[in-house]
Parts: sequence; C-alpha cells; structure tokens
Amino acid sequence: MYKTLITETNILKTKSPIGPYSKGFLNLIIEISRFLKVNRIEVTAYVALLIVAGIMRFWNLGSRALHHDESLHAYFSWQLFAGNGYLHNPMMHGPLQFELNAALFYIFGVTDFTSRSLYALFGILLILCPLLLRDKLGRLGCFITALLLAFSPALLYFSRFARNDILMAVWTFALIAFLWRYLESGKNRYLYATAFALALSFSSKESTYFTVGILSIYLGFVLIFRNVHLIYKQNNLYGVPILNAILKVIAGLYKKLIEIRSLQNISRETSFLIVMWTISLPLWSGFISIFQVAGSNLVLASESGPNIGSPTGGGLVIAGVVIGICFFVGCVIGLRWNWRAWLISALIFYIPWILFHTTFFDNLNGVGSGLWQSLGYWVVQQGESRGNQPAYYYLLITALYEFLPLLVSLTAVIYYFKKKEAFAKFLIFWSLATFLMYTIASEKMPWLLVHITMPLIVLSGKVLGDYIKTQTVSKYVNVKNIPLALLTLAFLFFAWRLAFFGIDGNAGNLWMLVLLLSGLVLVLLGFGFLLRVDFYKSSLKVVVLTIVLILFGLTVRTGVIATYKNGDIPVEMLVYTQTSPDVPSLASHISTLELTGGSKPTVDVDSTSGFQWPWAWYLRDIALAGYPQYGQHLPSSMMEQEVLIIHSQNKLAVQEPVKEKYGEGIRFRHRWWFPEQTYRDLSLKKIIQSIFDRSAWVRSMDYFLYRDLNHNLSSEDAYVYFDDSEMRKFRSLELE
Repeated sequence: MYKTLITETNILKTKSPIGPYSKGFLNLIIEISRFLKVNRIEVTAYVALLIVAGIMRFWNLGSRALHHDESLHAYFSWQLFAGNGYLHNPMMHGPLQFELNAALFYIFGVTDFTSRSLYALFGILLILCPLLLRDKLGRLGCFITALLLAFSPALLYFSRFARNDILMAVWTFALIAFLWRYLESGKNRYLYATAFALALSFSSKESTYFTVGILSIYLGFVLIFRNVHLIYKQNNLYGVPILNAILKVIAGLYKKLIEIRSLQNISRETSFLIVMWTISLPLWSGFISIFQVAGSNLVLASESGPNIGSPTGGGLVIAGVVIGICFFVGCVIGLRWNWRAWLISALIFYIPWILFHTTFFDNLNGVGSGLWQSLGYWVVQQGESRGNQPAYYYLLITALYEFLPLLVSLTAVIYYFKKKEAFAKFLIFWSLATFLMYTIASEKMPWLLVHITMPLIVLSGKVLGDYIKTQTVSKYVNVKNIPLALLTLAFLFFAWRLAFFGIDGNAGNLWMLVLLLSGLVLVLLGFGFLLRVDFYKSSLKVVVLTIVLILFGLTVRTGVIATYKNGDIPVEMLVYTQTSPDVPSLASHISTLELTGGSKPTVDVDSTSGFQWPWAWYLRDIALAGYPQYGQHLPSSMMEQEVLIIHSQNKLAVQEPVKEKYGEGIRFRHRWWFPEQTYRDLSLKKIIQSIFDRSAWVRSMDYFLYRDLNHNLSSEDAYVYFDDSEMRKFRSLELE
C-alpha cells in the first residue's frame, strides 16, 4: 500500500514571501505527485537526485574539446540558426537534433556550452523516465533505476556529448513504457503516444530500426508461445507423440492466422504490432537495397558520391514503387484493424516526421531521403565496419564502465528464472537482444554503449527493488547489522590484499602475510558468530547490499574520472578518438586576434584527413577562413593568409615556400586516440593464461582503477604558422 498522498502544506495555506508563482509551481508538483502516487520522501529524493544530476551534466559543459562528430552537429545546427537551412543527411543521422539545437542557439546564444546543452537536458529527462514504469518497477526499484541512470559513467559522459544517442535513450524508454501501459490498459492513448515517440525516434537516429525489431521479436515470441500453449491445452496434446503434436500445433496456428485475417478481436500485442509496423512500414522500404547487385546499372542505394544510400536511374522507379506498396499495405491493414485509431496514429506519426525531415517545409527532398536514404545509407555502410572493433568490444567496454548493472543483470537471470513475471522476463530479453544486436552490427563505437547500458540498468533497478523490498528495508538497515556490513568490508579488504600480496608494488614479508591471513580468519569467525543460528535472508541482503554499495561507489568514481578528469584524454575507452585540447586553446587565440583596422585574420586550414573538423566550428565567426586541401599542389591563397594550419604530412611540402613569411611552424596535436593494440589481440587462450598470471592482475587493476596505460597515446598532428608582420607575439605560443 502506498503511504499517505501528499497534501497541501502550510506554506500553501498561508501567505508566503515566495509569491503566487512559486505557489503555483508547488501546486503543480503536488498534483503530479498525486497522479504518480508518490509521497513526500520520494518527491524529496527525486528532486535531490535531479539537482545533483543537473549539476553533474551542466557543470563546465563547454570546457572539453569538441569531438569531430560533435563539431559537425554543432556547426550545421549553427548554419540552420544563421538562416542557411538544413538538408537531411543520414551520415549525421536524423534532423531533430539540429532543429532543437538551432532553437537553443536562438534562445541562449551560440557557444560550446549551448552546443551540448540539448544532450545534458535529455540526460536529466532520462532520469525521470522510470516513473513511467513505476508500477512495474516498484517504488524502490523505480528510484534505484533513476539513481543508476543518473550516475552511469556511459550515460553521464554521453549526456555531455553532442551526439543523439542520449535522445534515443529517452525515446526508447518511452516506447517501452507505452508498450506496457497499453498491454495493461488497452487504451488507445498509449498507441497515440507510441506513434509520436516513434516519429521523434525515427527523426533522431536509425537505431530506431533496432528498437522496433527488438520489440517486434519479443511480441512475436509472446504470441507464438501463448497460442502454442493454448493449442496444447485445447487439444489435450500432453503425452501425444511429438510428431503428431507438432503437426496439430502447426494446424492450430494456421487456423489462428485465418481467424485474425479480419483483424477483429485480436490481442493487444497484435494491435501494438499493427500500429508500430503499419505507420512506419514505408520507412523500411530502403531495406530492399540489400538485394542490390554489385556492378549492375540498377542502383538501389549509391555506395559513393554525395548521396550515398540514394537510388539512381531505374532504382528510382523501383524505390517509388516499393514505397507506394508499403504505404498502401500499411493503410489497408491499419484501416481494417481500427480505422479511427489508425488514422489518428498515422497523423500523429507523419505530421511531426514530415515537419522535422523537411525542416518545416524548407527542404521537401527530406521526405524522400527519410523514406529511403536513411536506411539505404546504413545498409551500404555496413561493409565499412566503422571502428573495426573485435566481436568482444561491447563486453569489454561494458565490464570496464558498467560493471555494476552488468553483474546485477546476470544475477537477475537466475533470480527470475522460475518466477512468472512477464515484465522481468521482458527486461532480460531486452537486455540480451540489445547486446546481441549491437554486437552483430558491423559498426561498433563507444557512444553505442548508451543503448546497451540502459536496459541493463532498468533490469538492475527492477531486481534490486524486488530483492530488497521497501517493507524489509527497516529490518536490516539498522544498528544491529552494522557489524555485518563492516565484516563484509573487512573480508573484501583482506581478500584483495592477499590476492595482490607481493606484486602490488609493496615488498611482501612473512609477518605481513601472517597478519593478512589472521585478519581473514578473524573475519570469517566473525561471520560465523553473527550467523551462528541460521543464514537469515535479511543477513544475506545486508552482505549483498554492502557489495552493491561498494560497486556503486566505484561506478561514481569511474564516471567522475572519465567525464571530468579524462574527458578529452583518450586513456579512456569511452573517449576513443578525440580532438586534442590543443585545438580549442589555439582556436581561442586565433579568434581573439584583430589586425590593423579591427578586422579578423584570414586563415587557411588544411583539410587533409578531415582536418576541417572541428575547425569549421571553432572558426565559424571568421568569415575569411578557408579549408583547401594541401599536398603536392599548394593552393594559390597560401601566401595571402595571416594564419596557416597544415597537416603534419604536408609540412615538407610547405616549409620552404612559407619559411620567409611565416618562419617555423608550431606543432600541435589535432586528434589523438586510445591505444587499441592493448585489447585487439585478446583471445580465450590469453584470457585463461592471465587468470594464472598475477602480474596481469596488477596491469588490469592499474588500468581499471587509475587508467594507467603502459602505452603512449598516438596522435595525428598539425602545424600552425603565423604571419610575422602581424602576429609575431604568438610565435612564443606553447601547446602542450
């Protein structure tokens, strides 16, 4: 039973200096609290969590150098804000983030801080999403889920990173919530909410196809299992020979399919599938580009050129026909199912989807690119295998950053194995299917860890809430159980010290070994004394909770170090390939320069190896910044610029021509990356050998705890040249 609902406090009943607007806000909070059936303690806990999470996501948000991809998203958002429009390009995923960013630029101005503000806001919004499933997660499980979402290293880092994966996390969570609310209530409003969430999701990123696929597979399994079980019961097939039973089941399933042709009196699972698929079916049409024959003149998805993923020639005709068929089939099925509900769902889906993809009718070609090229682009890009990571990449990076939800989720599989709880089984399926799907996909990047982490966290929150249970908290969180918690800490300490005895950098000796062994024995005797009558479940919960809290502390530490200390230093696997801090430092100097007369300097940036990014963002206010490609043929504008930024591989080509005017250039790191050779050659044999190699334990722990790498960071460098006549004072600039 829920505790007494929030009632109006005295501050609302009497005159108060906080004023009528604050009263209205408090009344709104109270009404929301009543709707969600939460009490004062919960409201206080969630408000405190949101404040902490907000500080963590917005504090010093613009300090880190913009990653290559971040600069693309920020620059084209700025272009839209500046009135230059936006053309949907699936290489940068959906258009929604650019339009929302442009709106933020309009309201708050164009800065590095505001370029990441959208993602920080969604990182906070994600923490509130568990409230949509509060009745399924339980009161305690809901808050634990929100807590884990707030402090997750991956979610924290990518809430401060200008990529749309954190937006996708919110849309995906919403889809999951609307699915379960519809399955329970059968109310059409949740189908309408699903349609809107799908529109936002398809307008954000193509990983929506993964989400729709995972939900469809789950619902398909539910329908098959339910009908097979029903046919078994109706035909009394228990004990019947297996071959006869299979034939009768197939016949029964066929009969069921015949019955549902009318699309009347169907299950809620089927209704949800109909809405999800029929309104989005035209967006799946580009999938047939997988049947494109290499070398033929029939191009369903271009593999090169400015419009990768688009059909050309006869492929345009086929694309148009396929889109038309998909739209027709979707309409027929939807209208036969429930014409009113389907039309409303379709309008709720297509109106925002068209508005976003056409940038509010400024780019009508966005309809075509959204219907076909979005999926076609990523179909042809699968062969690129961006990142080229090994199959175990996500297992490695998840264990490194999200070890808490990973371990708890593994125990959840055992905990719910014999329990008949559909939602828990779904969370296990969602976690496993997401992990497998992203592992199978050819592109593996650290920001995709967001999609893998979220279902693990929701499952962890659910199992911890169910295991601990709100009503039992007071029974084992008390003074009597403090010794048990301290003994657990002592056991872990002595076990740790013994495991690394003599190899952790401290010289081992016999007396220290005896002391550690004695301490461990005393701890075990203490456990025996406290549990001498029986191994009470409440005592086990104290031990488990102590271990979980230790892992949570390590999780917070990991997130803080990765986000604030090493945010743009690739000793973190999360950081991957990152713009060097040298770039914003140098950009700051260049942007503040003024020539005689107050004009800005002219700048040439060598675009070799994509070096125009992130410079295009950092030099956006310098109108005379150019991005020619240097090499064997030097651009004629070279000697006319006040500042030159040249890729290191082209230094020899330019050093003689520029020597007299610019002198020696200053070397700086443009981008640097994690030393991937440290994990790319892992094998089962090496892993087994490392288990028996105590020095390997030390190397692993040194990296896990301190990010201590025994490898130098690789970088791709550039040289900056300043015109002697105007900028001699910057010759002393030292970039670290």
